[in-house]
Amino acid sequence: MASAPSAPSSAASSDVAAVKAEATLLAALRRAFCFEPRLLAASAPATSLPTSLSTSLSTSVPASLADASRLLNPTSIMVGLSGGLDSSLLLTLLCDLRARGELTLPLRAIHINHGLQEAADKWQLHCETLCAQHGVNLTVCVVDCSLNSAGATAERKVGESAVVSEEAARRARYAAFEGALDTGEWLALGHHQDDQLETLLLRLARGSGVDGLAGMPSARVLGAGALIRPWLEIPRQSLEDVARTRRLSYVEDPSNQNTHYDRNLLRAEVLPLIESRWPRYRQSWGKSQQLVRESCELNADLAEIDLKVCLAAGASRLCVAEMALLSSPRRRNLLRHWLISLGCSAPSWKLLNRLDSETCVHTDQSAQWQCGAYSLYRFKGELIAVREDDFEPQVMSKQHAPSADEVRIELPGNGILILLSGSETIVSDSHFSVRYRQGGERLSLPGRPSKSLKKTLNEESVAPWLRDRLPLVFIGNELLWVALLGPTAEAAKYTEVNASGQGLGVTFEWLSPALELSREANSRL
Repeated sequence: MASAPSAPSSAASSDVAAVKAEATLLAALRRAFCFEPRLLAASAPATSLPTSLSTSLSTSVPASLADASRLLNPTSIMVGLSGGLDSSLLLTLLCDLRARGELTLPLRAIHINHGLQEAADKWQLHCETLCAQHGVNLTVCVVDCSLNSAGATAERKVGESAVVSEEAARRARYAAFEGALDTGEWLALGHHQDDQLETLLLRLARGSGVDGLAGMPSARVLGAGALIRPWLEIPRQSLEDVARTRRLSYVEDPSNQNTHYDRNLLRAEVLPLIESRWPRYRQSWGKSQQLVRESCELNADLAEIDLKVCLAAGASRLCVAEMALLSSPRRRNLLRHWLISLGCSAPSWKLLNRLDSETCVHTDQSAQWQCGAYSLYRFKGELIAVREDDFEPQVMSKQHAPSADEVRIELPGNGILILLSGSETIVSDSHFSVRYRQGGERLSLPGRPSKSLKKTLNEESVAPWLRDRLPLVFIGNELLWVALLGPTAEAAKYTEVNASGQGLGVTFEWLSPALELSREANSRL
């Protein structure tokens, strides 16, 4: 009979919890967004930021002052609005802060329609209604999560049904976010502590290193702006309490009940079981993740120290002899940090181990490691990262234009060939062709015996990633000129105009494409 009066008491207790939860959520938003950006200089250390972002920025290691400026000086806020509990509450509370005058930055929202559920259009309508209620501009992006799309790379068979990869949808979503961000704009996402702990378990299952186990960063550079997660230290229960007392309207994704998805399995079965045995696991796991994040900071600091020693002078290349003096763990740490600083995706553990064991062996020999979107070359005692592309050699036949002092010819996927006229008397019907190595070519450079082109390139130490891209200029079957080597011995009768006015009277110059990756101008691969 004692249960009768317990209902009001329980309700009152629930209301108190909701009030505290809302205060906690609002406080996190104030720390993240309600400050005067102009007070922060672009070069300010991470500790000058609101507390909730300090640790994340120190671990994310902005690649340049421009990146740091994006993280320190927001121009506006764009909320990633799925229509679910987390994002709907995030937008609602930010609008509350705006109404109170505490949030002065411009506010808008973006909804990604994956088209994976029958109710996808209803979710979009909900987001449109919510934004209309709060007077927030909404951008809607429809993305393709099929296997043939750029972001969707895999499909798993579970039972009798095919499930679109969670990673495929995530890639498509973040590509849309990045494309929509304005310069200096912050993308705000409603991820919370439960999301962070689920991510920890998923990465443990994949065998992630310390960077992965550190979890999602609360802030990082994204496209022309930055991504901010202000609620990563707050449990989902707090969000649910506030949504309930506010009678917040939001959509429920029916696929959240489908435990074929790894994250749903953790949420529905694994984490409740863990909590039943270890009720305070969130606090202990959160502490462990904080310690891991500190390890990431130390690893990054150590890698920067090693990078200063190992970087070749005036370049973004590594000196192999200096790398050989490091222990294997430090060398792997350096390689990972260096590649990420060049804009490459984080290398796998398997690739790092291979590079560690092979890079510093037979250092006097050239070597190549293909790594997907880029290749690594050991060349002349240095390790160089080079962008891979879909270059296909094409033969081009041209007639020299006698009226121009300089002719620029676009070589498809391979830079520009420049023709420089050295005389006003040029035969207008002279033709030449631009070709590429086929094998078996021979040439003699002025004053030197005839040799194979392959041997000459080796003797002249031409970079191996350029050798198949070198434009070769022919007239008929005579090789006149080779990029980076210059004119051949046979070229004089064509490149100079004789007394009777015969000859091309032209020299050549090749502006090669930017293939070598650098820390100064990186683009993520």
